[in-house]
Amino acid sequence: MKCRDIMSLELQWISSQATAQQAAQVMRDRSMGMLLVIDLSPVRLAGVVTDRDLATRVCAENRSAGATKVIDVASKGVFTCRDDDSIADVEKLMREQEKSRVVVLDDRGLPAGVISLTDIIERDRPGRAIKTARAVLAREAGGPHTPPDQIKLTPSTRDDEDRAERQQSSMMGGSWTGSMSEFPR
Repeated sequence: MKCRDIMSLELQWISSQATAQQAAQVMRDRSMGMLLVIDLSPVRLAGVVTDRDLATRVCAENRSAGATKVIDVASKGVFTCRDDDSIADVEKLMREQEKSRVVVLDDRGLPAGVISLTDIIERDRPGRAIKTARAVLAREAGGPHTPPDQIKLTPSTRDDEDRAERQQSSMMGGSWTGSMSEFPR
């Protein structure tokens, strides 16, 4: 199976020159936890900004969200793969880097989609998907010193599944096309 087979196609992005406050407002209004950060001239992926980035690099440092450019608080070491890479390769990257999302690039090097841990769990072989989930969740479950095979995953309730489904669908917002407009509008 290839990345293009399971990636989420609809991407949300914000200009690198937007403010952290504008990014937070888009995330709030669209119920999402991540935006691609795009430089517009020339068009390229400059990073990603997550709700965690905003909390730790703006709020925790008492910076003015309205005066801080999103590029200054975005994560710039974005983990990427190609749309024709195998899912096994992406899972390995996620496990090694403890990242729950990987940006998928097309043959021009532009974002074509995102593969999340949820995509892996829903569409890949269960045994491999759980191994990836344990490794990615090590950071949240017990910190970097907890071996992934010692993390215990418990079955979710229907409420948990409904919440996860709502979160995933809300993260898919607008589309990445040649004529897309940037946020905020």
